[in-house]
Amino acid sequence: MKRKAGLIEAFAQPYEVWTRRRPSKEEAMDLVKNKGVPINQVTEVNDELVAVVETPIQAATRMLEKGADTGLEHHVDRALDSSTEYQALRNLMPADDPDALGSYQGSFTERDWITADEAIKANGVEMADGQFLFHGGVWSNDNHTFTTTRPFSTSFCPQVALRNAEWGGKAYNSGRVELMVVRVTQPQTKAYAYSREGEHGHEKEVVFASGAKLRRVSEVQVGEMCISDYTMANNKKVVPTYLVEVELS
Repeated sequence: MKRKAGLIEAFAQPYEVWTRRRPSKEEAMDLVKNKGVPINQVTEVNDELVAVVETPIQAATRMLEKGADTGLEHHVDRALDSSTEYQALRNLMPADDPDALGSYQGSFTERDWITADEAIKANGVEMADGQFLFHGGVWSNDNHTFTTTRPFSTSFCPQVALRNAEWGGKAYNSGRVELMVVRVTQPQTKAYAYSREGEHGHEKEVVFASGAKLRRVSEVQVGEMCISDYTMANNKKVVPTYLVEVELS
């Protein structure tokens, strides 16, 4: 019997962005007396609601518009912490990440790809149909479809994926930033969900084995971003940013 993950929805509970202000005396007293908030923590309250993120597309769009949003990443962390489906997915993984997959997170040699790919196929599961994840990179060719020949890394968090798009000068060298919203569709490829503990736990990574079929559904320019080449010279330039919708099977 195939091992399958349940659907994990990081934005089932919307992410809200508020302006903040100092509380009135009445508001402070209410928080202390009726909400149990310690008096030394009553420093700010929500004022005006300025943005609501309810879907992965909206989350990716916001990341490309803002460049960074720590609050959004913390929202994803809390969603995973409270998700029974995510806990069930992690329970399907080995108690400790296989050595080959640990090495793959830390380096990117072809030898690491091969052993990591074997470990994904041996320990991975099928992600749920309709699962949304994020990938930062550049579409590798002019075709609308291609099949991966090495592990394909994704994250539950668009901020992590955006940083990966910039890492090592990838976006600088290609002259564009692409943030892919990946929707799993009729999955045929196994995936491994890394632990969120340890050095790379913040990446919230799900990596797919080679052989994943990707289809570019749409691409839209969101804006521009100033990025670095990640060298000692720290050269910078402004490049266009794109939201790319992708299906993966």
